[in-house]
Amino acid sequence: MKLNVLASAVACAITLSAGAYAHQNENLITNPTFENKGLGWSYWFANIKSDRVHEGEYRGRIAQGQNHHISQVITVPETGYYDLSAYLISPASDAFIGLSNLTDEVLVKAFVKPSDKYKRTQLKHIPLEKGEMLKVWFSGSAQGGVSVDSVSLVKSNKNKPLSFNQIIQFKAEQQEGVSSIDKNQHTLSFHVPYGTDLSAIKISNLLISEQSRSNLESGDVVDFTQPVEVIVTDEAGKQDKWTFTAIEKEKQVVVTSSNQKLQDSFEWAIDKTRRFVMTGQHDLVNRDENNNDGDGTADYIPSYWAGYFDRTAFYSRDFLHQASGAKIAGLDIENFSMFKTFAKHSTESRKWYTLWAVNFDGTPHTIDYKDDSWFVREVPAQFEFVEKAWKQYQWTGDERYIKDPDLWRFYTKVLTDYIALHDDQDPNGIAEGYGGIFEGSATYNERGEFPIEAGDGIGSQYQATVAYAAMLEAREEYSEAAVWQEKAQQLKTYFNEEWSIADPNKPQDNYVNIVQRDGFRMNDFGKENSWFMPMKLITEPGERNDRYLDFIAENLGDGIGSTPEAPYNIEAYTYIPETYFPYNRNAEAWKWMQYIMDIKDEPHERPTQGTNGDYPEISFTFISNTIEGLMGIKLMRQTTES
Repeated sequence: MKLNVLASAVACAITLSAGAYAHQNENLITNPTFENKGLGWSYWFANIKSDRVHEGEYRGRIAQGQNHHISQVITVPETGYYDLSAYLISPASDAFIGLSNLTDEVLVKAFVKPSDKYKRTQLKHIPLEKGEMLKVWFSGSAQGGVSVDSVSLVKSNKNKPLSFNQIIQFKAEQQEGVSSIDKNQHTLSFHVPYGTDLSAIKISNLLISEQSRSNLESGDVVDFTQPVEVIVTDEAGKQDKWTFTAIEKEKQVVVTSSNQKLQDSFEWAIDKTRRFVMTGQHDLVNRDENNNDGDGTADYIPSYWAGYFDRTAFYSRDFLHQASGAKIAGLDIENFSMFKTFAKHSTESRKWYTLWAVNFDGTPHTIDYKDDSWFVREVPAQFEFVEKAWKQYQWTGDERYIKDPDLWRFYTKVLTDYIALHDDQDPNGIAEGYGGIFEGSATYNERGEFPIEAGDGIGSQYQATVAYAAMLEAREEYSEAAVWQEKAQQLKTYFNEEWSIADPNKPQDNYVNIVQRDGFRMNDFGKENSWFMPMKLITEPGERNDRYLDFIAENLGDGIGSTPEAPYNIEAYTYIPETYFPYNRNAEAWKWMQYIMDIKDEPHERPTQGTNGDYPEISFTFISNTIEGLMGIKLMRQTTES
């Protein structure tokens, strides 16, 4: 059995010194009862729950499906026999408990007896050697959810002498990711970046059984152009043959830097984004925190996770912010599929809004959609579709982005009929909101007032207008392009000379960020509806804009909890580098990139979705902020065949 593991949460291997000793009752499992918001465990279609616990405050829960699981990596501190046990509830005997290597090749497993109450399942007297890095895992059931609690991995009371003759750990200097060490098949494989010279790979770490020796050792430079035979010999002269294989990864973007933190973070982000890809899978739909097992299963379209990790969906706002990072990571097929899906969901009955959340099979996710008059929708996303689609065209040269009938209809409707239908409270050409998220929010800020117009809405409308004009020019519709270029300029002028001014006698005061239904104009700190204005370049560079960037920085402070206005959700901060890079405030932008990486392994504000790093926007935007922000790379249009 192969487990397709999405490694999330913190790096949870137990690090022990060379002289560490495992007492008989010492549990090698970190956080065995899922306390501290579930830290120390990795979840795939699984999460923590605070009801029906066996011990403590939380339990682990695996959603219906045999390919779903919870896991944790451990390092064996002392050679000996170990007992693995846990208390589980399973509806059938198709759930398992087991140990695997780090690439999910199973070493030992046992089925979980069906029960509607917690029962202890054990794997006894497992022979393990000091230094082995292994994965403890629990898999789900096709018949319903599985609960896991009170996990234990301890030395057993079996004292029979053990003798090993095996590879325990391996690392090459150029290696990316973990080594796959299969001690049953005597094989070892590892990955190196595309373009690595396979003929001269240096071994940085090779750990074998204590009394054994091998024909390779740490420091050797080895030709891995073909699989390498490695002989491990124990003290009695018994030889075991192992096969080592170096696998060159497919071509992908890499970053090398004298700043090791940047290089390591980028490598983490690239790896993490690939684990969010859902293309071609068959799995649950409409799964969320209130509907843990979803509403059945379906075939997934080319797509990736964009939104809370305990919801089987890609969200419009998240997707649009992730699309550039996805393109850089090589997810062109997924990007176009998702743009096309959202375009098709924009209908006249929805007043040309598209959906907010879509299942991985392309259908509406029911947590945010009830019917065509009651579904989550937010003004800025509508316009960001046009802007971000143009950006994809600039990156890829794929003419479908400017010529596909569904997409072109969507862009055009957004900038014409959609605005006309949502500009009746204060008619001024700016698309309006009508209340909360299910009525249609004017802003991405879901934690404040319900304005009719907001800075993130008008800023996004401006960039959509700029993008639409550029698309028309690329389509060689030059006269129409000129019309829309003029509209974009008029909108920017209107913003800077009228819309953004709260008091005509104080035109240099902070920009207005929201307009209330009664016409009252506010220029306080509104999170997204504040920083989106300079980020979308609708503000004019100069003293007023510079002071506003300072104002944003003051309200953000040093992040979560540092000021009364600092957002509590980590994903909000992913926009901040994009706000400061365009104005050459690179230190401020880099500060927030580092901040995000520094707390990626902490629990998310909504811990059932996992850690901060499990929120997909974190990894995708770190990629784009590195390439487009830190490096300043922007590709111009280059036409390719569709």
